[in-house]
Amino acid sequence: MVLLAGGTDPSGGAGLAADLKTVAALGCHGCLAVTAVTVQNSSGVRGWTGMGPELFGAQLEAVCDDCSPAAVKSGMLGSGAMASELADRLEGRLGDARYILDPVLVAGSGDSLHGSGLTEVVERRLLPRADLVTPNLDEAEALTGLDVRSREGMERAGRALLEMGAGAALVKGGHLEGEPADYLAGRGGGRWYPGRRVYPGKVHGTGCTLGSALAAGLALGYETETAVSISLTYLRQTIRGGVMLGGGPVPGHLPPAGPMPGERDGEAFYLEPRFCSRCGAHLPGAGEEQPVCPDCGMVSWRNPLPAVTLIVRRGRRVLLVRRAVAPARGMLSLPGGFLELGETVYQCGHRELMEETSLRARNLRLVGTEVDDTAYGGVVLSVLEAEGVSGEARAGDDASEVLWVEPSRAPELAFAAHSRIVAGLADD
Repeated sequence: MVLLAGGTDPSGGAGLAADLKTVAALGCHGCLAVTAVTVQNSSGVRGWTGMGPELFGAQLEAVCDDCSPAAVKSGMLGSGAMASELADRLEGRLGDARYILDPVLVAGSGDSLHGSGLTEVVERRLLPRADLVTPNLDEAEALTGLDVRSREGMERAGRALLEMGAGAALVKGGHLEGEPADYLAGRGGGRWYPGRRVYPGKVHGTGCTLGSALAAGLALGYETETAVSISLTYLRQTIRGGVMLGGGPVPGHLPPAGPMPGERDGEAFYLEPRFCSRCGAHLPGAGEEQPVCPDCGMVSWRNPLPAVTLIVRRGRRVLLVRRAVAPARGMLSLPGGFLELGETVYQCGHRELMEETSLRARNLRLVGTEVDDTAYGGVVLSVLEAEGVSGEARAGDDASEVLWVEPSRAPELAFAAHSRIVAGLADD
């Protein structure tokens, strides 16, 4: 559950409309607390009316009576009194929720979206409670009093927001001259997220979309840096799939998979993907190879993804590796990996065995197949048992540790199919 506090937008591109569509697209249920009804569209803000602190507070109470949100994202609050209502709940009934503060002071068009006292309450009560604050350049200047028009200024503003109490600060550089870049300041240091200008002009609703994507990411348990990466990728996808209105584009929060051909070839084994399944970018023609996304590097394999997993035995024990990369970093799994282009199952098995464990096998024997749903998508596994193994087991590639474990004592493994395979070995 993600609680979304903000104003309406008749265009559907920003405000609570964008918030709801974003968290739904990323797999979360959104709850609402309306702060204001605005009169705006993709061209700009014409006016707005606040709901009043009592009515806003009553909405927050109604949500809290119904569920316990894992994350709260606030956008347009409108006044100090409204911000105080939210602060009261964040210090009380919403105290366990991750809080993302999008300090909406002006719209992207430059129109004001707040009344008296808001900045003071944000600085005094909301910033110290925020797990992540996401100001644009103008808002970073208003909150810190610094000049924030360059990368150096963004870094200074990020550090200043940490000193003001924020857990982390993502200073958004969409309005930088040249290519955009965002800067994440955290307690452990800073990190730049370089971008690329997808659309040359203003896109209405990007700030709301990014803030809500971050809330969904934190609600789902991602660390802040990972949530930022996922959210920026999603934002670029919505801009590429944007809807053009009279004043310009608004994000396309649920972009289509891509156009189908006019005529279908009934003899074709499968249709080549036209858009990246991770970030939505247009893919080049595949030809004889699988297409690689020019933006995020995702290789668009056929689904299910072809992979091998290896059973290596030593007496009653089986070899497991500890994963050094996501997903399931730190968990144990069987050795193995995805087939490279042009490899056979057996060639892949020999390569993965050597890369991950430094072992060699005289022979690999196919003992079965498994299927699994993973963070990579659907996977079909060719299960190979290594015979005539030689060498000393040492971790390499995407493994940080190798160890021999009796199957009956194996912990939960990184992938469900691996757990099923090892459980079957325990029954042998």
